[in-house]
Amino acid sequence: MGVTDAEEPVERVFQALCEGRLARDDLTARKIAAFLGQTTMVLYHHFGSLDGFLIRVDGAGWRRLAGLLEARARAGADARSLAVAYVEFALRHPDLYWLMAERRFDRARLRDEGRLRLARPLWSGFVELLGRYGSARPAEDTHVLFAGLHGIAMLALSGRANLGEDPAPDQEVAFAAARRLADLVLPARPPEPPAPPATGDRGPRRSA
Repeated sequence: MGVTDAEEPVERVFQALCEGRLARDDLTARKIAAFLGQTTMVLYHHFGSLDGFLIRVDGAGWRRLAGLLEARARAGADARSLAVAYVEFALRHPDLYWLMAERRFDRARLRDEGRLRLARPLWSGFVELLGRYGSARPAEDTHVLFAGLHGIAMLALSGRANLGEDPAPDQEVAFAAARRLADLVLPARPPEPPAPPATGDRGPRRSA
């Protein structure tokens, strides 16, 4: 049976990576086609190349992460919680995260083919989010925060997050590092204003 909806194979591979049914070693044209029950032509006909297909799966991952961070932001999470959420996502979906942040793409070719159209809007969404959290230089801070969180996530995934003698598990050390990084990159939020006096409190009474 042929593929009539080009989004369908992207979604199937994306979900399989999320759920651990596919791993990074499965991301070859032959293995993906076998998983989809198709020939490798399904990738080249609809997406031009293996890179053209996987960059769509990559984009689905970044959209999922962006949606997760945006939902937490709208629920009132602070910057430290968002930093932890990034690392949590990487640890929960290691093979998907590898595709998103580690696999090498021929980006120049993909750009020439018009297959990176979603990259700039996605990045702009992350920059806008940091602006809402008080960054004075959100474009620069987004680069710094992502680079730092990626490093923390990769150390945790490699079992090397806890390089000292702290007895805490790698994951807890990674989350603590993510929170500290958020403190360093983003300004502290101003203190909450003092609560107004209770309506029944009329202040000191004057003597007669």
